[in-house]
Amino acid sequence: MFVKDFAHELAKKTELVVLTQHTGRGPEILHESNFQVIRFQWSGRDKALSTLRFPGDFILMSSVIIRGLFASLRIATRHKVHHTLALWTIPSGLWALLLKWIYSIPYTVWCLGADIWDYKRNPITKWLLRLILRQAQSIYADGHKLKQEVRSLCGKKCYYLASSRRLPSHVSVKADIRHGKKNYLFIGRYHPNKGPDILLKAIARLNPLIREKVHFHFFGGGTLRPVLQEFILSQYLSDVVTLHGYIDEELATAYLKACDAVIIPSRKDTISLVISDALQTGTPIIATDTGDMGYFLKRYKAGTVVPSNCPEKLAEAIASNVLKKKKIPTGQSNLLDLLDISKSAERFFSDQL
Repeated sequence: MFVKDFAHELAKKTELVVLTQHTGRGPEILHESNFQVIRFQWSGRDKALSTLRFPGDFILMSSVIIRGLFASLRIATRHKVHHTLALWTIPSGLWALLLKWIYSIPYTVWCLGADIWDYKRNPITKWLLRLILRQAQSIYADGHKLKQEVRSLCGKKCYYLASSRRLPSHVSVKADIRHGKKNYLFIGRYHPNKGPDILLKAIARLNPLIREKVHFHFFGGGTLRPVLQEFILSQYLSDVVTLHGYIDEELATAYLKACDAVIIPSRKDTISLVISDALQTGTPIIATDTGDMGYFLKRYKAGTVVPSNCPEKLAEAIASNVLKKKKIPTGQSNLLDLLDISKSAERFFSDQL
């Protein structure tokens, strides 16, 4: 979600072409204000790459890798490419590696969490990760703990580079909140790493008197959706929880401004993009102590931190918040400045000179 903003910032300083897979919607070549996006066709169409698993999705994985390789070669022959930035080590790093081998084009890898965590568990993909990272001119990670993991994996220096997006300052849509109640928000993939099931277990533990005062709005999509729906029905949470699909930036902004807090119950994360979203809208944050989230929220006094994968403690934090007036932590503005995407673009561009 932050890539578009990062690309716009980078395109202010240099010529830029973005390569990605086609999602089944829109044109193959999309012209932004100061750069173009080229989207190649592949067998998965609108299937999210984060949902692909080896060996079950081997054909789809092969499709995106091979089609991406050919698309990379076409771009390299049509444009004078001086440097490649691969966001996610696999598959983007494979395309960048090919361009280095054939055209001697140096590349940088920006590790973003799932690309390392998901693929280092398999011996074959772990070997690929190491190959791609060791051949890179430079490596970044969007979390300090992830940075250490990457360094341990490949034996090379890895530097921190913050990822965040810019939300619109004014929106025309309204959030469908429950008036007279405290409203809480979850935005993220319905995936075990993001912990939406942990949040539902925490909600189920709330005292009935607290439950009467709250409503939870879930936005996302992914493999856990059927599991979440079944849990909501089995625990009689339909009057407390509304499960939605994916949300766009404008509606996300409306909900962030309207809700009493955003909840980030991740099992595994770097520093969720939702944190920077909440900082921009002045939304209180309740997050788990995973990745860099706990460190930053504690250091800047920017939110409430609970242990990871602990529904009991999360339920206690929610209950405590329900009984308090909405108050924006004083350290949020300082943390927002640290996560500014324009500073990340400036850092990357300066490092490549």
